Amino acid sequence: MDQFKYISPKTKEEVLEILKQEKSEACIVAGCSNVLPYIKDKKLPAKLLLDISGIEELNYIKESEDEIYIGAGTTISGLINSKIIREECNILYQAAEQFADPTIRNSATIGGNIADASPAADVAPPLLVLDAVLEVESMDGKREISLKNFFVGPRKTVLHDDEMISSIKIKDDPINKNGCFIKLGLRQAMAISLATVALILEVEKDKVADVRIAMGSIAPIPLRLIKVEEFLKNKKINDEFIEEAVKKVREEVKPIGDVRASAEYRRYVSGILFKRAFRKLTD
Repeated sequence: MDQFKYISPKTKEEVLEILKQEKSEACIVAGCSNVLPYIKDKKLPAKLLLDISGIEELNYIKESEDEIYIGAGTTISGLINSKIIREECNILYQAAEQFADPTIRNSATIGGNIADASPAADVAPPLLVLDAVLEVESMDGKREISLKNFFVGPRKTVLHDDEMISSIKIKDDPINKNGCFIKLGLRQAMAISLATVALILEVEKDKVADVRIAMGSIAPIPLRLIKVEEFLKNKKINDEFIEEAVKKVREEVKPIGDVRASAEYRRYVSGILFKRAFRKLTD
């Protein structure tokens, strides 16, 4: 830690000013649940650590007209304790409940989990199917980025060095209430996922009226399964149709093998997880 400097800014504006000066030499932290292991394993070069955990203006969940806003500094426990998230974006609530352990949930933030851009980020698949939009700020202004366009590779995003995620915006849509999140890990507690699925669904007269599917840990980035969604829409739900959809899922995912699981295993379980989620929402 001797090579790292630490600052705890008091306001968002102070963070943005430092980012403009330091750019890639600065690293925003909050819960540090990812950054500290990177430092320990020497995977992060010397940086100026900007601790935003004490900035209250980044910690909120609120409804405004037909949209829901979540401050980037909101903790995972904050998501779990929010009536708005539980009732309006339940799939995100489900993911938060399965996130690490209570100690980590009390410190890890939604913005940090997204910005880290891990293929296994637990909140990314739910936010992808919720069509989340990131509000990003720098000293030069603000811009919005659809989450589906945010990830470009493992731990790589379109975020500029002088920018920070300030909030996450979700449209208040009735379909968002009917969702299912399933996480598969090697063990229950503190498990980095082998694969996750997030699925929200609208059914009319035994047909798929609308559907959104995203998965984690089955590609270099959290992935929205657009081809599978297109296949499912307006199809009558039956066993044959579901089995064909499982094949489509396995065709669209792009898994890699690592010490936790082979690519072949991840491809196989991706279909199983999709089937479980789909059945849960239709049976």
